[in-house]
Amino acid sequence: MQLKKIGVVGAGTMGSAIAQHFSMKGLAVTLVDVNPAGLERGMSSIRKTLDEAKRRSIVTEEEIGRIFGCLTATTKLSDLAGCQLIVEAVFEDLQVKKNLFKDLEKIVARECILASNTSSFLVTDIADGLKDPSRVIGVHYFYHAAKNKLVELIPGEKTSPECLERLWNFYGSCGKIAIVVKDAPGFAVNRFFVPWLNEATRLYEEGRGSIAFIDEVARETFQIGMGPFALMNATGVPIAMHAALGLADKIGKFYSPSEILKHQVGLKKDWPLDDQTVLKGGSDDARQVRERLLVAALGVAAELVSEGVTDAAAADLGARVGLRWPKGPFEMMKEIGVSETRAMIAKYFKPWDLKVPQISDPLEIEFVKSRVAGSDGIITFSMPDRMNPLCEEVMSQLENRFDALERDSRVERIILTGQGKAFVAGADIKFFVDAIDRKDFERIHRFTAFGQSVLNKISASVKPTIAYLEGLTLGGGLELALACRYRIATPKALFAFPETGIGIYPGLGGTQRTPRLIGKRLAKFMIATGQMVDAQTAFKYGLVDRLVDAGVDAGKLGPIDKPQQGKAMPSGGFAEDVFAGFDGKLSAELFAQEGFKKFEKALRRKAPLALAKAMELVDQGMALSLHEGLALELKYLSWIFQTQDARAGLSSIVNKTRPEFCGK
Repeated sequence: MQLKKIGVVGAGTMGSAIAQHFSMKGLAVTLVDVNPAGLERGMSSIRKTLDEAKRRSIVTEEEIGRIFGCLTATTKLSDLAGCQLIVEAVFEDLQVKKNLFKDLEKIVARECILASNTSSFLVTDIADGLKDPSRVIGVHYFYHAAKNKLVELIPGEKTSPECLERLWNFYGSCGKIAIVVKDAPGFAVNRFFVPWLNEATRLYEEGRGSIAFIDEVARETFQIGMGPFALMNATGVPIAMHAALGLADKIGKFYSPSEILKHQVGLKKDWPLDDQTVLKGGSDDARQVRERLLVAALGVAAELVSEGVTDAAAADLGARVGLRWPKGPFEMMKEIGVSETRAMIAKYFKPWDLKVPQISDPLEIEFVKSRVAGSDGIITFSMPDRMNPLCEEVMSQLENRFDALERDSRVERIILTGQGKAFVAGADIKFFVDAIDRKDFERIHRFTAFGQSVLNKISASVKPTIAYLEGLTLGGGLELALACRYRIATPKALFAFPETGIGIYPGLGGTQRTPRLIGKRLAKFMIATGQMVDAQTAFKYGLVDRLVDAGVDAGKLGPIDKPQQGKAMPSGGFAEDVFAGFDGKLSAELFAQEGFKKFEKALRRKAPLALAKAMELVDQGMALSLHEGLALELKYLSWIFQTQDARAGLSSIVNKTRPEFCGK
């Protein structure tokens, strides 16, 4: 059952933003607050936020009207009777939350999920005493809830797996990025973010640096736009203190708020961000500020992962999405070095009598995850904020996860899917640019050859392989999907080969598997133009075997029809059919042809060398075996990456500019 009717209890800053997010997705939302004045403030807050979005041309007045048309404001709890999900966002009082959920149990249907946005209490404690605690779960939002994509899903001790699964799929369909977190104090992100804020105040209190200096070092170290003091001002200084108190009460004195933080809260003032005063006659100490801020974040993140609260990949994802850090704590550990990180943690944890947490060396961050659901082995690409790019580490993990599922006797078929708005949106462009700058073309060749070998393994598997495609499936992602026996897509799926527009050609089998599946004319059209193809069109082409509704769990796809792979689709009168004899060479004569006129703009934006070579590879490859065709594709790889056009095209993605190709 899809969740379409949502209730939100509490119209404060967080509750109103949660209601706004749901209504912006076109869901029927009932916002409840027993205080009429509070309800009015909440609705006004939503209007103010949307008006700001209109000024920035994000929404129109008509769209705002539709959003408010989805939203009902009421002071009556009974108006939530028909809801399928209720999110509680009342103030942090355990008994108030417990009483609210007991009242809701009397009002809503048995299937309704009851979620708490608590940041202070255990979900298990909130559910204690309810008739059905299996439907109670924590859904921890981050400020601003309508804009910030992160949610932590926290199952309590008695939360059912079905409840967690439904919300995971639901929030994914709503554009949120979810991480699953154990029911533990601070959950995941706040567990290391709050000590990071608090450590900044300790450093200031001890005379290790001024407010302005500590913020500056923090910005440089973590590559962020706002330092800890600026962030406390933005979200509210008292919130930092109360969060630290809550953690200290449950975990230990290391988490206790500093005296100067408590003093600042008592003043009811923001931190003076321009203040360059160093207390106690001290001086700005860049090394200590850097190390202690790193330890506060990285050490606590390692601690919570070693406790099983979540995994390293989820902790990093939480930092990148929820806090907007460009790198998560474990990525920073790898960059610094595990041994050096461990030594820093030991040094600064010792005065607090804290154990040095376990950190594996080498450290693996699980970008590719796998699980078994019934007789299905499911592989998920889990870098949704980066559109699940393929890189050396990801490809290696893909091979390892695939091999393990192939060996697993429980697994009858293997399904590949991606978290977020992309299945896989291509390769890691920065990897290519860095390798080109170092003139390390052998590394590019080695990565691509290895990628081909992994895709060949998937293609040759005796177990049926299925690419479940919901979102962007571009470049290397489409090539991966083509290596599977079946492709299943939702209406949200979009397909494209953008390579010739960035100076290269598809190198993971795109010039070889595509024409074998859908014929030369359609394969050439897709590779040459780079145009997006929607799910319905992909189905007509024969690129996709089956269409399903959005939000279907990868483990519940049901039986799959006979694959179309190996069948060239008969001519369907597509305008794209003119590409059958296209050799990639552009001329006035070409565009004088009626069939090519509509594609002139797209084709003139392509890199000439890449375009001609891609068409040549399609033509020559069709006369060879697939194995020989893939070898041919690899043969010219180093050459194409050494062209000026490749450097210009790939750099344009990194720099977010339009490339200019010279044909060299």
